[in-house]
Amino acid sequence: MQASGSRDVTVLLSAWRNGDEQAGHELMSEVYGQLRKLAGACLRDERYPGTLQPTVLVNELYLSLFSRQPVDCENRLHFLHLAARQMRNLIIDHARQRKNLKRGGNVPKLTLDEARDHAILVDAQLSDLDDALDRLEQMDERSARIVELRFFGGMTEQEVATLLSISVATVKRDWEFARSWLLAQLESK
Repeated sequence: MQASGSRDVTVLLSAWRNGDEQAGHELMSEVYGQLRKLAGACLRDERYPGTLQPTVLVNELYLSLFSRQPVDCENRLHFLHLAARQMRNLIIDHARQRKNLKRGGNVPKLTLDEARDHAILVDAQLSDLDDALDRLEQMDERSARIVELRFFGGMTEQEVATLLSISVATVKRDWEFARSWLLAQLESK
């Protein structure tokens, strides 16, 4: 999937890793649409409209990636996996910052009924999900990766299977296990 006149993502990744900063910028241009789609998938259940938009998330990802040494990625899917993981971290950080705000600030104004039902629940659930994913990773790293790639990365079962070099059936089995395990963890809270 290469646009005419553009360089291959694998070539750009290699050049960026070897110190070609322009290749890194070209890489971001090449995958921007996919990153924006990933960000939209990550934020589709966001309960506070306007607090974190897909474009802002991709921009934060860009700043995060270019504020340190280039990452060691093999190909487009590997890069998108890394991006999904970083987006997860950025979303969790954003939710924790929002949760820690005292009065006013960027916290949306809600009626008491809305606040009772949603105000803290969303941030707490996201934080609880992150904690549960960390525990799942200790127990079954591959299942945790699959959740991260599917939920935060918006990848298909086939894309996950390709990236992790496993069968689609294994992805499905691990996805079902991880979902059930995570739901049980979140319900026990």
